[in-house]
Amino acid sequence: MRVGVVGGGPGGIATAVFLKRYGIDVIIFEKKELGGLLNNAWRVENIPLIKPSSGSEIVSLMKRYVKLYEIDVIYDEVIEIRSNFVKTKDKIYHFEYIVVAIGTEPKRIEAFETERTYYELRDLPQNVKKLAIYGAGDVAFDEAISSKLKGIDVHIFNRSNKIRALKRLINIANALKIPYHPSEPILSVDYTNANIVIKTSKGEYKFDALLIAIGRKINLEILKTEKVFLVGDVAHPHYRQASIAVGDGIRAAMEIIQGRY
Repeated sequence: MRVGVVGGGPGGIATAVFLKRYGIDVIIFEKKELGGLLNNAWRVENIPLIKPSSGSEIVSLMKRYVKLYEIDVIYDEVIEIRSNFVKTKDKIYHFEYIVVAIGTEPKRIEAFETERTYYELRDLPQNVKKLAIYGAGDVAFDEAISSKLKGIDVHIFNRSNKIRALKRLINIANALKIPYHPSEPILSVDYTNANIVIKTSKGEYKFDALLIAIGRKINLEILKTEKVFLVGDVAHPHYRQASIAVGDGIRAAMEIIQGRY
């Protein structure tokens, strides 16, 4: 039996590890880096079985499992998923079962996209010293804290006065004295002389980069069949918890082992 797992986040890795423990041949497809959005996380404190750790520490732990069980990983972008094959730009791979754990993608603001506009913290260049973050949820505050602790001068801009982040993250951001701009929507973004120039309803600012964190969405355009197992954020976009993704992955693996489809 061969199983293809599309997505190398917590759900995909959990699926692959569980299957490999039962001697099932499995391949993970990942277009970026194993670990998914945990690579961006400053702190993960909501998985009871793991002590509070940075996202990178948990990713390192997951990578060790992938190595321990000698799981094959293909770093390539999947462009089509059918019930019995996965297609990348260069090749078609056939499987008896396919697990889709592709997670979510960021909501974009195309009008604000420049050479220095990003949607994920892990994509930020090393030379960024001054960063603007647009958004006011858990991700925005978590990434602001992570950036501040790396020595980056970071500002958070919110189009309204409503903060959707956890109180703990807000308190830490306040303790770190991270500038917060409520009810200050960004109106335009320009890239000139290696600077991001942001115009808001209250003024003009210069930064090295802009990180947009206004939410995420699922994208199933590459999925051309319903005869697959959906795991993690792609199955539960409103929850987006690593622990749920891991549980989903184990459930999917058990159903495959038991021959359910």
